[in-house]
Amino acid sequence: MIRAWRRLKLLKAEVRRLRRLVQRVLARLIRLLLPTDPQPIDPSIGADGGNGFGARKLLRSNLAAGSGPETPSASACLAGVQLLTRFCAVEQPYWPSFLEHYHQLGVGRVHVCVQNATDEALLQVLPTPTGLALHVHRLDSQLTPGHAWKHLDLAPLAALAPFTMLVDCDEYVQQMRAGVSVAQLFSVFPQAAQLYLPWMMRPVLQPDDHQCGGYWGHVGKPIVRSELMTAIASDHSFKVGHADPRFASMPVGLFGLVLVHYWSRSFRDCLLKTFQNRFDDAKSADRALALPLIRAGELPIRLRLLAYLMLQQGYLPTPASPLMSMDHAAEERLLRAQLSDGEEEQCRQLFEDYCSLLRARLDDYPLYPAVTLLQMARLLPPLAVLRSAR
Repeated sequence: MIRAWRRLKLLKAEVRRLRRLVQRVLARLIRLLLPTDPQPIDPSIGADGGNGFGARKLLRSNLAAGSGPETPSASACLAGVQLLTRFCAVEQPYWPSFLEHYHQLGVGRVHVCVQNATDEALLQVLPTPTGLALHVHRLDSQLTPGHAWKHLDLAPLAALAPFTMLVDCDEYVQQMRAGVSVAQLFSVFPQAAQLYLPWMMRPVLQPDDHQCGGYWGHVGKPIVRSELMTAIASDHSFKVGHADPRFASMPVGLFGLVLVHYWSRSFRDCLLKTFQNRFDDAKSADRALALPLIRAGELPIRLRLLAYLMLQQGYLPTPASPLMSMDHAAEERLLRAQLSDGEEEQCRQLFEDYCSLLRARLDDYPLYPAVTLLQMARLLPPLAVLRSAR
């Protein structure tokens, strides 16, 4: 009996040894079969977190129930938030509405980056809501706007407000859910360095276009704890002391805070951006040729993008447009410095033609927002190509 037990014990040991040997052989075979230079993993693509937004674990507070600082949910949505934005002359018609909107949401301080004396002087004469502090920062005029504000020293700003939001003048925070504030969300997520608000896209040709509904965009904008911000990483994020600005960042669209991006605030706004914006990217590649293109019966790239965005289905309720009070006279004056009435009418007809032709071929192009607008700027064909493909 004892001898049989010893044999069984030795047999089990041999089985374990053989199992380890097989595992080592299999591991070696797998290494041999795998490519020696595997494709790098794209950090922007990850597994869905299980809630349809890829963020289930991120959106779980690590505070025990009933613990943590109390933040009244009834406080203003953006109480304690200061804005960091940019201004140039083409923003004149829309600037007062932008300031008034954020002041009503609880913002008490706005930092404005400009790149020349003319824009700085304009800010001194444009109206500012009572009680709203405006700080103007003059940046290097030789750099593009996206590069210029990366050099802004944020240290002096950190002590002026608990939170800082990076935003452009055509982006409007909206509460889709009443009673939720930024201060409350930072309280619920004490480990978060910055919150990301998703874009809700709503290009506008006329003020009541908001009734068509919005749709999710391909990116968003951040609100950071001011004490943690070290620099502007890009137009869409702060550096917060980490090598990758996405670390310690929280997506909060599920809590009902969104950023409505009026990619055009009117057709004329898109025309002004076509002629006057200073960005150096695919959307503006033909800026210097915009007027000759229009006169020749062709549509500039930015207006092709507007057509693509206007054709997207609106499936999200969009609040009433805050652009109702924009300065139409200023818009007219700025536009007439670029093109005549007749040229504007010609461009609008070219735009309508492009929309009609693109609508028939929309399924040939990537499903938004699975593609960026910079990528779409390279993909959308000239009007002449669409006409020839009919």
